[in-house]
Amino acid sequence: MEWINHYLKSFRIISRNYQWFAVSFIGVSATFIFCSVLNSLLPVLLRNAANSLGEINSLHTQFLIFSGAYAILWTFSQVLSSMRGVGSAWILAKCDATLYEAIITRVLKYPYKKQQTLDPGYVVADINRSASSFSMVTVGIFWTIAPIAVEIFIAISVLYTIMGTLYAVLFLVSSAVLAFISIYIAKTSADIHRILFEADNSLSSYTVERLNRTYDIKLNNTFTKEFTSGREFFDNYVKSIRKSNLRMGLRIAYQGLAIGAVLVLFVTLSGVYYRTSLTAGDFIMIVGYITMLTSQLHLLAGTLFNLQAHLISLNDGIKYLEESIEEQYHPKHYDNTPGFVLQGVSLVKDGHLILDNIHCKLGQGVNIVSGKSGAGKTTLINTLLGLEENYTGTAYYKGHPINGSLSEFILSDVSVAPQRPVLISGTLEDNLLYGAGKVDPQRLRQVVELLGFNRQNTTNVDALLAMNIDISGSGLSGGERQRIAIGRAILREKTTLILDEPTSALDERTAQRIIDWLTLKTGCLIIVTHDEKLKEQHGIAVELHGSASPAY
Repeated sequence: MEWINHYLKSFRIISRNYQWFAVSFIGVSATFIFCSVLNSLLPVLLRNAANSLGEINSLHTQFLIFSGAYAILWTFSQVLSSMRGVGSAWILAKCDATLYEAIITRVLKYPYKKQQTLDPGYVVADINRSASSFSMVTVGIFWTIAPIAVEIFIAISVLYTIMGTLYAVLFLVSSAVLAFISIYIAKTSADIHRILFEADNSLSSYTVERLNRTYDIKLNNTFTKEFTSGREFFDNYVKSIRKSNLRMGLRIAYQGLAIGAVLVLFVTLSGVYYRTSLTAGDFIMIVGYITMLTSQLHLLAGTLFNLQAHLISLNDGIKYLEESIEEQYHPKHYDNTPGFVLQGVSLVKDGHLILDNIHCKLGQGVNIVSGKSGAGKTTLINTLLGLEENYTGTAYYKGHPINGSLSEFILSDVSVAPQRPVLISGTLEDNLLYGAGKVDPQRLRQVVELLGFNRQNTTNVDALLAMNIDISGSGLSGGERQRIAIGRAILREKTTLILDEPTSALDERTAQRIIDWLTLKTGCLIIVTHDEKLKEQHGIAVELHGSASPAY
């Protein structure tokens, strides 16, 4: 069965990253079973205590012994159950984090093209559910169903000795039928869980999308429009949840009716049998077992129903882990000359010709890539980096064909300063060193001075480096963001550097100083720009024209 393979795969992932998981898992599982055995013995002690009340010769002694043993055993069972809960929570927290880390790490390794097709809201919802689903499946199978099975086995064994074969077999068959009904209802509830998960994914996607467009909502004054469309979305969301919960509730109610019928049947049978040969203690014990078992069967029904949901969630997470990823190629031998060679490179995207028969060599010195907005400059950069593979013609980096498998090698050897860098929560120093290895403090200070940071009328480097930046970059100007992007690229210390529109948000003097410094310090400098002064100064290596016309 597929879910078994997925569970075992998750088990192996967690075992590799959690040293004591297997031992802890066995220990906690044994504790759950032991607690079930203790709970199963409680009705026997209650029976003996009740029966001792009818034995005048040893009334006080036996009653005190059995009632005291019952109290002690119950107390020990409760304390052990609490400790068991602490231990299981300790283990499962690590399991959730380990599986979450494994899935998100896998997604980060996806090819760029594949990552672009993912809906962030859906991914977040899937990972959140699936990360905890392994824990919930573990709780359901090993720490709920298995202990219930032990309790049922012990109870039926005791009922057999007191009530005889027919009663025990009848109870066993009834329990099996109830379990089968629970399994059937759980299996047929998969569509309900899927509807609920789709609603959850849609909600997450809606939230992420709106949070990403807060600035545009402000600029376009579309709050009322967003509110209206949001109200419609949430109304549909509520309808979907209510309808699914109604279907779910009815199924659970049917299970409750079936279990209740079994409870009434066996309590009645016990009462009829009690009139003939049972003691008061026997009747108390039997009713105790029947009540306990029907409660456990009700718990089993709920567990199986929830287990179906967690198995679906686990499958949703495993699909990210099973996504094939092209093995990265790191050549041992290559031409040490920095740069790229393109021969007849064309690329069609969404039916439109973006790159048209590009021939160029981007090598030592300054290489200007020019083109109007929308001409394909960013697409060309991604092609050079191995992030766009669906091109025709040939493209080489250090003598090796550029494709997705070479991308990691290229990106480990080339620094890129994008137009819109992603910021991280932390200080300016944290943001500048993002992606860099060990950097000499003096080198860091030199780069900060080169970039010309100036905040609150201070040029004190230490104060600037300690400046806090949030993930949204609130308070940062476009020029400051661009300086961070360029600083990151410089501090990676690579011989090839690609700058995407580096001067668009900088004043002319600062931009010229940075470009002049990079020209002297960088082996291969590729500048994507429409800056006329830079084109006049260094010439044009590639002129992009793009095409808005469909490619046939």
